[in-house]
Amino acid sequence: MHVKDLLDDLDLRLKLPQHWYSTDISNDFEDAVLIQNDEIVKIKTEGEKDTKVIVIDVNDGMSVVTKFSDGKVIGVKYLNNKDDFEYIGNPSDLYF
Repeated sequence: MHVKDLLDDLDLRLKLPQHWYSTDISNDFEDAVLIQNDEIVKIKTEGEKDTKVIVIDVNDGMSVVTKFSDGKVIGVKYLNNKDDFEYIGNPSDLYF
């Protein structure tokens, strides 16, 4: 599953950099729920082992964050350029 598929499933139309649409997010987001839809879009899915969130801010970047059942949190923030991303070593609670 890619971000474009998820946005289509949720009937969201956003103008994003093309490479954000093609970001592979695995099938974990098939039952995702739209949490926030304004200047920042937040999409969340909860599994047995982890919780995943996608946060899209067209002015700042798109983040994919995973919180594991043991409390560990990791994430990646995709920026405007195709090869431009950064790891989020210690994401804040604002993601969840």
